[in-house]
Amino acid sequence: MENIREIVRENLVKLRKERKLTQIELSQKIGYSDKAISRWETGEVTPDIETLDALAELYGVPIAAFFEKYTEEHPQPAEERRQLVRKIAVSLLSTVCVWYIAIIGYSRLGVLFHGQNWLIFIWAIPISFAVAIFCNAKWGKRLIGLILASGLCWTLLLAVYLQFAEFHTFMTFVSGVPVQIGIILLAFIRPVRKKQDDA
Repeated sequence: MENIREIVRENLVKLRKERKLTQIELSQKIGYSDKAISRWETGEVTPDIETLDALAELYGVPIAAFFEKYTEEHPQPAEERRQLVRKIAVSLLSTVCVWYIAIIGYSRLGVLFHGQNWLIFIWAIPISFAVAIFCNAKWGKRLIGLILASGLCWTLLLAVYLQFAEFHTFMTFVSGVPVQIGIILLAFIRPVRKKQDDA
């Protein structure tokens, strides 16, 4: 069986080249020197698990992809594809449950809303975003989470506005501006990772 260090080394090179990144460009994205990346790719040093996790997130692959023999014909094992499909299905099923509850609420709880039971569907929108954020936090990517957070912010404000429209609460939307700015700024803040040249 081929040495695991050699498999990791080959996968580091192939995944970087597939993304059309130079060692310098990759070093800027993950906060390591190009010298450290060169040492990984020559097999002199193997990156630690935190670094491999950061690379897996950047490349959009599971961390296990670094430890499996890579072939052009079969870059992603069938089991990983099945797991991805299952995760997407669970996320969608969770969102469908929100809308199923909204439909039941629309038909059964109209009395509580005094003829405005259609607002149940409006409230289902931010709840759907919240469910999607929860699922994405477990399985998804950080950027998608930030996009979903923006959706949650504005749909929640819309629901509040429509719920209390008779009070002329249009200024409710102004409160979403600093939240949106915060979400945008979060996109530029990378999680803190241990940085080292010898890794």
